[in-house]
Amino acid sequence: MINVTAAITVKPGQGPALEAAFAAARPDTLQEPGCLRYDLQRVRRSDDRYLVLETWASPAALKEHGSTERFADFGKALSEIVAGAPDVTVYEPVGEQVALG
Repeated sequence: MINVTAAITVKPGQGPALEAAFAAARPDTLQEPGCLRYDLQRVRRSDDRYLVLETWASPAALKEHGSTERFADFGKALSEIVAGAPDVTVYEPVGEQVALG
């Protein structure tokens, strides 16, 4: 299992646009092979800071997601909304959690 966070800051007033774009992309992304979670969270008491929480069944599933046309289109849609590149971190479970995934 692979977990991903992507911290996103949007331009002033662009929060609703990000939320709409994510809501449109989410159902199809959840249908991708190996996608276990794809959720958008807004930082409490903030209008411009968000976090995407993703869980993928394997590194291969994550790699495949990143190579889809849908992913590229989503990135293009966000280019006018975000204030800069997202801060993406990829995590791997350790210890006895590994057997659970």
